[in-house]
Amino acid sequence: MASLSLKNLNKIYDNDVQAVYDFNLDVKDGELIVLVGPSGCGKSTTLRMVAGLEDITSGTLIIDGKDVTAMPPKDRDIAMVFQNYALYAHMTVYENMAFSLTLMKENPYVIHEKVMAAAEILGLTDQLNKKPKQLSGGQRQRVAMGRAIVRTPKVFLFDEPLSNLDAKLRGATRREILLLHKRLGATMLYVTHDQTEALTLADRIVCMSMGYVQQIGTPLELYDTPANVFVASFIGLPPMNFFDALVSGDTLEVEGLSIPLSEEEAGRLRPYDGKFITLGVRPENVDHGSDLAIKVSGCENLGQTTLVHGTLAGHKITAKLREWGSYAIGEELSVSFTRMHFFDKETTNRI
Repeated sequence: MASLSLKNLNKIYDNDVQAVYDFNLDVKDGELIVLVGPSGCGKSTTLRMVAGLEDITSGTLIIDGKDVTAMPPKDRDIAMVFQNYALYAHMTVYENMAFSLTLMKENPYVIHEKVMAAAEILGLTDQLNKKPKQLSGGQRQRVAMGRAIVRTPKVFLFDEPLSNLDAKLRGATRREILLLHKRLGATMLYVTHDQTEALTLADRIVCMSMGYVQQIGTPLELYDTPANVFVASFIGLPPMNFFDALVSGDTLEVEGLSIPLSEEEAGRLRPYDGKFITLGVRPENVDHGSDLAIKVSGCENLGQTTLVHGTLAGHKITAKLREWGSYAIGEELSVSFTRMHFFDKETTNRI
């Protein structure tokens, strides 16, 4: 495997539309990095620049200490897994997995050893003589992964590989990718718009928006200390609740409601005294209490938790309560905030 370094990568298309701005990332040997963000944020373009499928307008790409910025894809020693599998319909599973090695005129004995080893890792040993149309979507994706594994590349690239699978298969295949990463110790760059995939798979997450990197960190860092309002709103399900709040000494004023601040919180917000900030509260940080009252507009029972939807001082709010409960529309639910996040209204950055 290998390290990967992206230095000041920019992508500008012929129509002067810029898709990626000054992308910087150092990937350690064996690390699994997930690029996450909404459609059009530049994550797939960045991956395609690493693969050599898109030219790099400016910047430097280094794989295993070697500058590959201008190298053709075939010389970069990477393997890519696409969302649409890209399997040859007329070939068997075995032939699909062996295809790249066959093109390289690898020794047939070595090809067989590598294909059989990959098939065992991915649970495909019994499927080797079947054609892709005889397989489920999850099995086809495993074949695509197997085709990448047999090449033993320096870097694996995944472009939304689970987006064509149903929810159950996505969960199962996600676990297989995680086990594959641990077993191979492979360096992986993985693109998705699904934050669940990002949070469960990544060693580190790169969160992107509008072509810019918003934050790089571990899943817990992005969840617990989001760098700005965008990251806070994108990471976490259900999304974070946001309110306009006036800092007033040791309280926050939200549409006439006073929310008490701890000593640490009041100290952090002292430079904003008398000013408005953006208050963020995750649904799981809304709990039973006596400080505030939510007017219930609906609830969803999810087994061990209940999502309560309602309004607080005229603002929509969602609470994720750790219990099975039923709340009538119009009922008032007394709550407190167990954790609050604060953001500058002008910059949207975390305070």
